[in-house]
Amino acid sequence: MDVLGSPSTGNGLTPDAVKVVRSLTRLVKLDFWLRCPDYLAHELLTEVTQDRQPAEATLRLVADMLGGKAPSLHRYPMAKYLYGAYERPDNALALLASRRHISVRRVNESSQNARRDYYLLAKGQDAATALQEGIPEMAWYVKQAQAIGLIPEAVSGGQMRKRQYEHEIYKSVAPGKLIPEITEEVTQRAQEVAARFGVVWPPAEGHEGGGRG
Repeated sequence: MDVLGSPSTGNGLTPDAVKVVRSLTRLVKLDFWLRCPDYLAHELLTEVTQDRQPAEATLRLVADMLGGKAPSLHRYPMAKYLYGAYERPDNALALLASRRHISVRRVNESSQNARRDYYLLAKGQDAATALQEGIPEMAWYVKQAQAIGLIPEAVSGGQMRKRQYEHEIYKSVAPGKLIPEITEEVTQRAQEVAARFGVVWPPAEGHEGGGRG
């Protein structure tokens, strides 16, 4: 919410809001790419091959996602249901709300299917900043969230759902089953993309020279 939320000036019910993620669908689809870096890496490789992101810098991100300096808990699989990856976020959100870090609001209270928006409050942003400053491992998750922002569809839950379904393995998973890991497949693809763009695999950290894009 801190990295990928849109700026918010709040409203009458949430005057201290600083960021907002609009809709549960967007929240859950962002969560999938954050928790499953192999699938995010696959999408970033697509961005490179379609000339929307620079090859070497993006391949460095991919290398980190596929292992590299990732923390031990860098992949936390999700199950697939009727509309793709999904896990009820209620418990985690309730904990954050109880500490006044976030606020959840229905857009239209009169509708049974009203959209819910998720507001990051000033206290929550302060907590996020403190975590980043106090726990070095948090930098990896921040970088992961920033990488999601490189995907054009990340602005919309519906667009993310459609793009995630374009992966055949993801698409073929039966409802209720865990979406399987694809690290080996994506690593092979990363090597092929690196060779195509003249980038050494894995790219050396901090090296900006060489390669196209």
